Amino acid sequence: MAACLAIIAALALGLFLTSPVDGRFWWSDAPRHGLNGIFVAELLRAAPFGDPVGFAYNFYAQYPALTILFYPPLFYLLSAPAFLLLGESHAVAQGMVALHLLALGAGIFALARFWFDRWFALACAMLMLALPEIALWGRQVMLEIPALALLVWASVFVLRFVEGGRTISLLAATLFALAALYTKISMAFAMPALAGAMLVAHGWRLLLQGRLWAAGLLGGLGLAPLVFLTLRFGQANVQSVVSIADTPASRNTIAGWVWYVERLPGMAGWPALALAGIGLAAWLARPGLRAGRAGTLLLAAWMLVCYLALSFIELKEARHGVILLVPVAIWAAMGLRVIVSPAPAALRGPVAVALALALALWTIAFATVPEVTGYRDAARIAATEAAPRSAVLFSGMRDGSFVFNMRTATGRPDLMTVRADKLLLSVAVRRELGVGQTSYTDEQIRDLLRDIGVSVVVAQRDFWVDLDQMAALQRVLDGPDFEEIRRLPVVANLPVEDRELRIYRARWEPRPARRDIAIDLPIIGRRVQGRAAEP
Repeated sequence: MAACLAIIAALALGLFLTSPVDGRFWWSDAPRHGLNGIFVAELLRAAPFGDPVGFAYNFYAQYPALTILFYPPLFYLLSAPAFLLLGESHAVAQGMVALHLLALGAGIFALARFWFDRWFALACAMLMLALPEIALWGRQVMLEIPALALLVWASVFVLRFVEGGRTISLLAATLFALAALYTKISMAFAMPALAGAMLVAHGWRLLLQGRLWAAGLLGGLGLAPLVFLTLRFGQANVQSVVSIADTPASRNTIAGWVWYVERLPGMAGWPALALAGIGLAAWLARPGLRAGRAGTLLLAAWMLVCYLALSFIELKEARHGVILLVPVAIWAAMGLRVIVSPAPAALRGPVAVALALALALWTIAFATVPEVTGYRDAARIAATEAAPRSAVLFSGMRDGSFVFNMRTATGRPDLMTVRADKLLLSVAVRRELGVGQTSYTDEQIRDLLRDIGVSVVVAQRDFWVDLDQMAALQRVLDGPDFEEIRRLPVVANLPVEDRELRIYRARWEPRPARRDIAIDLPIIGRRVQGRAAEP
């Protein structure tokens, strides 16, 4: 057992060591998840018991990339002690995801033991970590892997309850299920499969047991705060289920219902997907390969219900489909067992592990890990050039990356970061969902920046200049009140829209930043008044 966990830990470490850990964020949400954890750490450090909401608004006023109420909070609560102990950095945030990769691998190993011996359970865990979609989001500061790890452990304890009937297993399954939901709400899609596994094993008489109702009450009470937060602050999440203008494939079309099927080869990779196909055929043909009726229902309902739920949601992204990869990994291990069956019995397990290891090492070594550089350097240069206690204005698509790096890579807590889109626009989550504009003239924008105390501007050239207010801002930056001092290339290992950042110094006399700016937050339907912390 210890050797198996050591191998899984080594693979998780390999994924961590090949992750971007120095501010080279690619996905827009990733730096926000990191900053949310830093906020919780700062909240614990400051202990503002009298006005925690005001503290949050003030933090946002200084570092306007916070999304603490938009997402469930558990990952940030778990990350905060690491930031307090090890310092605030991209590496620490990524390290927390790597720990969940370890938990995911260990959970798949424990789950696979209901079907396989240790050799093939280890191979199953290795295959899971080798899947391209798992390796991708396990090397970004995102919530998919932490949530999936917790969900897998909930399923482990469900099957342990089915097998042994112990109340402690039912309690553990309930707590892990809650933890998964408090990390990412879409983990709820697998809950019918977990409930169905228990019912098929114990029958309807299970509903007469008081411990089941006690677990249900615990789960209901535990979910109440999450439901409140979602209804109050997660309107964009609700909208993504109901209707969005830029859906890649509507549920009203055939394309909407085959969208995830078409992406499975990319998510799982052809080798693992081929193994899963062989394993699925063997699983359907040979009852001996099944972990009882409960295990059969768990895998079948997990795939079916999750697929239908994902297809029903209008917002479709491959990362949401990582939940589908749990049964795929189990079936792939079954396929691996079929493939090595001609070998002598003593060699089948070691050969399966060797093949899974080769696939995992291939993924770690050659799968592209998206990264975008330039924003950490831009933050450091801006901090070097900015006047004491002034504001730095950012205009560009990767505001989260810039704000995170201003917080963690500059050593300038006296500076206030201001986003141009928050000054001049009202954007609901992303531009495709609607954008409003102010009606400032060029002179009014110049005066506004001077009044706020902007001393340095970092701007992506031609960013949204089809909008009148953003075009006016670029004219102001090109005018006599600003001096361009540096151009930085934005370098990425995949196609991106942003190619260059320009840094400007204001020519006016520096003044302290105005720290009581009203900020529009259409993502939660509010306009807040925050006051950035004084140095």
